[in-house]
Amino acid sequence: MPPSRHLRGARARQLAALLALALAALLSGCGSSPSAARAVTALRTGMPVRHAAKSLDTALVTSTPDGGFYVDPTYLHFYYLRKVSLANVTPLLSGSERRDAGTLQGLGPLLEVVAVATNPGASTTAVDLTQAVLESQHTSKLVPAGVRSAVQQSYYQPIRPILVLSSYRLDVCSADVNPGATVWMLAVFPPVRSSAPLALVDPEFVQPAAHGFYVPVGRGGLPTSVPTTLYAQDVDHCIQILDQS
Repeated sequence: MPPSRHLRGARARQLAALLALALAALLSGCGSSPSAARAVTALRTGMPVRHAAKSLDTALVTSTPDGGFYVDPTYLHFYYLRKVSLANVTPLLSGSERRDAGTLQGLGPLLEVVAVATNPGASTTAVDLTQAVLESQHTSKLVPAGVRSAVQQSYYQPIRPILVLSSYRLDVCSADVNPGATVWMLAVFPPVRSSAPLALVDPEFVQPAAHGFYVPVGRGGLPTSVPTTLYAQDVDHCIQILDQS
């Protein structure tokens, strides 16, 4: 006996709901609007892919599942820097974060740093670029001309990323890199004068805290194709979560 019209309608509504949930899951963390999806696409495309690409620098991030007796290494490889448009970032922000980022208009393009984390160890390592900051031997010279308002200055005290994209969902603003896994991370910083070498520093790390040095912008290549799915997290929201814990 064929299903009734009422039953077919209920199934159709259920299927539509499941499809909506699937779409929301795909865009989770990077907004559910078409403009947010286009922004993520713009931030991951147009990068040079080379089969024999070498990283510009490498950092070591460690984890210890047993409190210090056993230490697992995770390597953070920095491959590429480039300048991107503010318009490629604002659709991924919301509320006050979007309004504040709008004050950066006219200061120049933003700086995007591409890193790949690989974990050859046996335990999961949390890699956090949201707390990383840009530094230089002449840090004050990194601030572009035209920074005057308190809101603008807040992005340079210190120079922190506006948002971070990851090929793995961010957990309390860190990307969990499982054993044997590779995770892509893209950190987008406010406009800076990039004529001086830059160091990406994590204040929580013991010395040496510098992840890597880069000069000039636009140097480097990528080892494989960039992931088609990336999850975004604005750093202000990350800081709020960390403050509440």
